[in-house]
Amino acid sequence: MRSGRSSIGSLSRLLSAVAACLLLGACGQRDVFNHSADATPHERELERAFALCAGCHDTRADLGHRVGPNLHGVIGRRAGSAPGYTYSDAMKNSGIVWDAQTLDAFLASPQKQVPGTRMRNATSDPQRRRAVIEYLSRH
Repeated sequence: MRSGRSSIGSLSRLLSAVAACLLLGACGQRDVFNHSADATPHERELERAFALCAGCHDTRADLGHRVGPNLHGVIGRRAGSAPGYTYSDAMKNSGIVWDAQTLDAFLASPQKQVPGTRMRNATSDPQRRRAVIEYLSRH
């Protein structure tokens, strides 16, 4: 019975985190994407892939952090090092430098890659992960 309670508690925390990101995204959503008339269909596809992430993260250099850290320039950056964001000790001490491979593994299973991270949203679809990583590499 105890393991059932633990599972329910874990599920409850996960649902709370997802709900918070969605609510904050809906209530405080900035104009995250630059929908210019000259955006290609591929660029719009990358924006759609990042849309769920945009509930908690921004990628524009001139804006600060949201629920999660600003991801502008994340490729090549040491995990847990963006100034002004309060990271978990797990993320600060992970030793990860973000590149396509480390981001792919992290997005597939944040808790497995960095046990103790506050990031809960995993992206199981490899194609979507590739699109998110390409989006981040452009910002």
